[in-house]
Amino acid sequence: MSIESWMKPEDVADLAAHATAMIDAALVGTDLSREVFWAAVRKGYNTPYNDPPRRRSAPAAVEIDPVAVDEAAPVVVSPALAAAELRVV
Repeated sequence: MSIESWMKPEDVADLAAHATAMIDAALVGTDLSREVFWAAVRKGYNTPYNDPPRRRSAPAAVEIDPVAVDEAAPVVVSPALAAAELRVV
């Protein structure tokens, strides 16, 4: 069933007059003219709901130096920890 089926052709003029009166009533008290109102409606209708996702650049490749991986890092031991180990032993 189409949405227009509930409307009778002779009622269209009355419905259009009622809609026009409602829009004019909504615009009373604002500085908007009918042209500005309809321009805003058209802009909102033609604007997408969501912004398109931004394209992200590929992350920079990480280079691993095999020489640096093979070398052992020096172990740092705090003096308090070293003293505690000496007392336990």
